[in-house]
Amino acid sequence: MNEQQQHEMVLEGTKESGEENWYCPTCGRRMIISWHPWKKVVVEQGDLYAAHSGSKGGLKIGVQITQDNQAVGSSEPEPAADDPYLAPWQRWLDSVDSDDLWNRKL
Repeated sequence: MNEQQQHEMVLEGTKESGEENWYCPTCGRRMIISWHPWKKVVVEQGDLYAAHSGSKGGLKIGVQITQDNQAVGSSEPEPAADDPYLAPWQRWLDSVDSDDLWNRKL
């Protein structure tokens, strides 16, 4: 059984817009990550069979790209609690009695 290679991405720099440039020195993979809103653009594929991860501060990310270029098991950051896109859902969750959710008749 072949064991999947693990490559460590390196943060090369951050643009004024907040976009981060990440690079894999092992296979040449390059990507740009934006956190707000979350967006990942792969600039250079690199090794499609390797699992890529990287860290910045205390945050660690990992992305595995399959042969058909689909992300598997990517760990996207959890949105901030004050994210305006989540505000309507947060209000709904706050209004729902989750203890009685299963006992309600629809």
